[in-house]
Amino acid sequence: MAFEKDDGMKKPVVVVDHVYSPVVEALSLLGFFVGATKNEFAEADSGKVLAELSSEAKKIIEMWPKSIALGFSPLLNFLLPCPYFHDVQAFVEGMDQLSDAEYVYNFFSEYIPLPQVEELVEAPASLPDYEETILWDTDEKREAIMEFLASLNTYRRGFSSLVVEIDASIEFQQALEAKKEMAETAMQEVQSISMEPLALAQYVMGKSFRRTSQYKMFYFIPSYYSSPGRIRLFNTEVCIVIYGCAVPLSDVIDTSKELESQLKVLADRNRLLMLRLLSGQREYGAKIAEYLGITTATVSHHLELLKKAGLVKEEKVGNIKYFSCDQEKVEQVLAEIRDFI
Repeated sequence: MAFEKDDGMKKPVVVVDHVYSPVVEALSLLGFFVGATKNEFAEADSGKVLAELSSEAKKIIEMWPKSIALGFSPLLNFLLPCPYFHDVQAFVEGMDQLSDAEYVYNFFSEYIPLPQVEELVEAPASLPDYEETILWDTDEKREAIMEFLASLNTYRRGFSSLVVEIDASIEFQQALEAKKEMAETAMQEVQSISMEPLALAQYVMGKSFRRTSQYKMFYFIPSYYSSPGRIRLFNTEVCIVIYGCAVPLSDVIDTSKELESQLKVLADRNRLLMLRLLSGQREYGAKIAEYLGITTATVSHHLELLKKAGLVKEEKVGNIKYFSCDQEKVEQVLAEIRDFI
């Protein structure tokens, strides 16, 4: 007899939303202006948008200390306490309503404990008394953060007005409209992937998360101005994944697989030594074996892998096969890795 029992425990409802956000695009472009990010996609439109900004907005951009390098637009962090993805004005009003301590706490991705933030807001000059962190591990960074804290109200007003001005820019609005179809295509691609929300978030980010929670909300947001990067913002209840849409996600995944296979070929001491030897001269198998102190059979195996990866060229002179490093291909692989990361 079949038996089934319902323990009455309801599974938590998880909401998944895919949105194209003008707020995210404005914040990503702001990140480019203050030097937090550098990419060709934001650079293409930045000059035209910058030309429309007021002198006050440009002053904020100029005065922001570039030594505070967070790797992405710091204002994206405010999407967690202020989840207004479609309304820049509502987003800015939400930021403005935060206390100074809450503002700084979110600005730095909750990296600094809130009690410590509260103390620093009251006494910015006390920062050197605290244990060194990655945020202030140099004198330059320490001075920059103290200046930010001391001039917090100026930066708060400046950033808020800067976001509003970017959104009001005619060039920015035209760019949004021009990129809309691209973003929608990216959203459809991500939506078509049949995975549980957490697994999908990890797939889009291209890595497994070390820190997870029982998220109640997942937001997947394509962004032209964040391309080709991917950013995860999260707390205990919400996970936001922002992914570049200028390059299709499928292309990114395919590229990662290709680079993975190339790196696997390089991830061997003997093969690296072979490439080093063959970079300046051509050699035959027995000579390579003598140089490395391994058998010719092992050399043949390594050479076959290097040839398949296109990193080594083979040339036959008489009855002897000579091998040399394809320097152009090696440079190409290294450049692709740099560009991908």
